[in-house]
Amino acid sequence: MLEPAGGNAIGKSKTQSRSRQRAKLPRILVVDANAGYRSVISHVVELAGGESESVAEFDAAKRQLERRRFDLVIFGMSADSRLKPKQLGDLRAAARCPFILLDESSSDAGDTLETFEAGASQVLPKPFVPDALIGAIKSQLRGPDLASVVSIATKIELGGLIFDAKQRSVHNGEATVSLTKREWQLLSFFLTNPNQFFSAEDVALPAWGPEASIEQFRTYVTRLRHKLLPFRGVCEVVNEKGKGYRLVVQQPTLPVS
Repeated sequence: MLEPAGGNAIGKSKTQSRSRQRAKLPRILVVDANAGYRSVISHVVELAGGESESVAEFDAAKRQLERRRFDLVIFGMSADSRLKPKQLGDLRAAARCPFILLDESSSDAGDTLETFEAGASQVLPKPFVPDALIGAIKSQLRGPDLASVVSIATKIELGGLIFDAKQRSVHNGEATVSLTKREWQLLSFFLTNPNQFFSAEDVALPAWGPEASIEQFRTYVTRLRHKLLPFRGVCEVVNEKGKGYRLVVQQPTLPVS
C-alpha cells in the first residue's frame, strides 16, 4: 500500500520534535536506599520540571554517573544508610554537577559542615517539605547566583499555615501542633499533591517504604487528623469512599465585617 507523499517525513518530524522536547528536560539522578523515598523524590523531580533516574546504592550511582551525564544528583541518607564524607566527595567528583543531600541527621551542625565540605551544594533535612526540595532543585538548575548561596528554607506557607520541616510542626497565629517523624512523613507526602485523592497503598509505600502496612497507615491517618483539628476547615485529611484519601488545604474564610 502506497503512503501519501511526505507522510513518512511528517511522522518522523513529529517523532523528532517529541524527542527534542524530552531531551530538553534536566536529567536528575536520585539515590536513596529506601524505595518509598526514591518514589517520592522522583515525583518531586517531575514537579520541578526534571526527568529522573533512580538507584538504591552508592556503587550503582557511581556506575550511572560514569555512563551518563546528569544535571543534578539528589542523595538521600538515613541513620542506617550513611556515607562517609570521603564517599560523598567521590560521588560529587564523579557527578561533575550540583549535588543536593537529604540528610536525616542534618540537625547536627558538625555533620552538616562535613557534608558541605564533601561537596554538597545544599543540605536539606529528611523527611523534607516537598516545596523546599522543589525550590532547591530549581535553584541548583538555574546555576550559581546570589540566591543559591543561601540554603532553601525548610518552611513553606500554605492556606495561612506554616509547615516547618525542621521542627516537624504546623502552626498559625493561634495554634501550634507537633508531629512525630512518621506523622510528618505522612503529611509530607500529602503536601506534594494537596487536594488530590490517593489510595492507602499509594501513600503508605512512598511515605514509609516497603515496611509500611495499610493498618499502620489507617492508624496514623487517625492520629494526623486528630492533631490537625485546630486547623479544621483550612487543613485536614479526608477520606471519601471509592476515591481515597486527600489533604484538603484552602485559604481560611475571613470574617464578614
